[in-house]
Amino acid sequence: MKKILNYLFLIPITFWLFQCAKQTQPTGGPKDETPPKLIQSNPPDRTINFQGNEIELLFDEPIQVNNPREQLLATPAIGKKFEMTARKNKAVLKLNTVLLPNTTYTISFRESIQDLSEKNSAQNLKIAFSTGSYIDSLSISGNVFAILDGSPVKNYVVAAVIYNDTIDIFKHEASWITFTDEKGNFTLENLKPEAYILYAFEDKNKNLIVDSKSELYGFIAETVKLDSSIKDIRIPVAKLDARPLKLISAKSLTAYFNIRFSKGLDRYTLTPSDSSQKIISIQEDPATIKVFNTIRSSDSIRVSLQAYDSINNQVDTAIYIKFEQRETPKDKFIAKSEEVKFYQGKGLLETTLTFSKPIVSYSIDSIFIQLDSSNFIRILPSEISWEQNYTVATIKKNIPKEITFTKPQTTTTPGSGGRRTNQNENNAPKKKTVFNQLIIPKGTFISVESDSNQYSQISINTLTNENTGILSIQIVSKNQTITEVLSSKKTEQQSTDKKISFDYLLPAEYRVRTIIDLNNNGRWDPGNFYKRIPPEPILYYLNEKGQMSIQLKANWEIGPLLITDE
Repeated sequence: MKKILNYLFLIPITFWLFQCAKQTQPTGGPKDETPPKLIQSNPPDRTINFQGNEIELLFDEPIQVNNPREQLLATPAIGKKFEMTARKNKAVLKLNTVLLPNTTYTISFRESIQDLSEKNSAQNLKIAFSTGSYIDSLSISGNVFAILDGSPVKNYVVAAVIYNDTIDIFKHEASWITFTDEKGNFTLENLKPEAYILYAFEDKNKNLIVDSKSELYGFIAETVKLDSSIKDIRIPVAKLDARPLKLISAKSLTAYFNIRFSKGLDRYTLTPSDSSQKIISIQEDPATIKVFNTIRSSDSIRVSLQAYDSINNQVDTAIYIKFEQRETPKDKFIAKSEEVKFYQGKGLLETTLTFSKPIVSYSIDSIFIQLDSSNFIRILPSEISWEQNYTVATIKKNIPKEITFTKPQTTTTPGSGGRRTNQNENNAPKKKTVFNQLIIPKGTFISVESDSNQYSQISINTLTNENTGILSIQIVSKNQTITEVLSSKKTEQQSTDKKISFDYLLPAEYRVRTIIDLNNNGRWDPGNFYKRIPPEPILYYLNEKGQMSIQLKANWEIGPLLITDE
């Protein structure tokens, strides 16, 4: 019994001793906002002829490690086999790798070391050492930004590798790396005099390899020859899928023949070997072509297929198209119409119609604008244009300047007044007529599968000088340009002129960008890393505060605003 009591007496003492030995944050007192400070390192910063494989760091307070595999940044890269531990106020980094000879290494600890009390991270903690007789001291600094909206990007990897013909940023890890700050700025330090490939990427999966399928990235097309430090390099990033373009499948699916690719297409052509056959298709999604059954044969027909992605990778092959002979359900036909805009000063009425299936016939002159109970304006065949395989139609109608449109009005045909009527006449619906709207009667458009549109009436929005504004832009460039006015949702207007007045803009916040169209093909080209072709430059108008935003009010004209590439 006495032995049992002795054991029971020892239990609380043992527990108390264990708690004393356990490393934990203290309680009570003011909040600790001071990060741990480095007192000593072994090796010391900027050590030369380093032959070890371990780094010790001594701090002024107890510390802990925080996710070192993501936080610690070593250049050149040391892989992921390193180990980092902390005990009391000392951190030990075991490199577990063979270091390159005559090479300067820089290890940035970022937020991998924190104090125990409030998890404050050691600030700007960085150690440089060399396995040779000197410390490399050259640097490259600059900025990384999203080229399609001009915004800086934060926490992107900026990487440099020594140039050779076999380097592939989509397969090989980066050697020298750093990260961008909140303003997109970066500095790569302790570089040796060499020729480098310089690039930046999002690195969502933390593998230090560019994944062009899911990550934004960008590169400097020319090799960076470093014999002195370089500043102010700008790296534009964008979504550029560099994977090869491959044909995945070509087969009949229900009522359609689907051709599917490994990635999105920029453009394609389908040419039947039998010229009497007609191929009608649409791009159902970025990577899929849907072919409609217009083939007058139960046999398969040979079709030449050419398809291109955004960086001009190509598939050029022959396929055989055949449709199922049994009746299968067809997709629903959907017709959508945008708001009709009437530019009063120009006397121009404009709208866009979008269809889910290609249109094969239409009666455009059946579309009309009802002005009042007895007057209307017809749309003429010459006033409609088509694009995207007859699935998008634009209507532009010149309206006599003496005609104005107010808000749509609905009138009701008068009843019988004081005349006595029978019960059936009283319950009969009264006739309504809608004025100042674009009317598209049922059956105006017939699809490739003989569907037709439903009746629709679209309101007319009248734009005047009083309820809109003007942005005047002047471009200075020796190259062909494409200038666009952007709202928060879309491109509102664009022009290839060098002096432009973008008029009839609704009061809103806008940005203006200019594409330098170097190859004169009328669009922006994203470049190609394998061919070392950079993306075409995009310039943004910046105000005196360096901001892109332009606040336009009704009945205002702003400009001329200058954008130059010289």
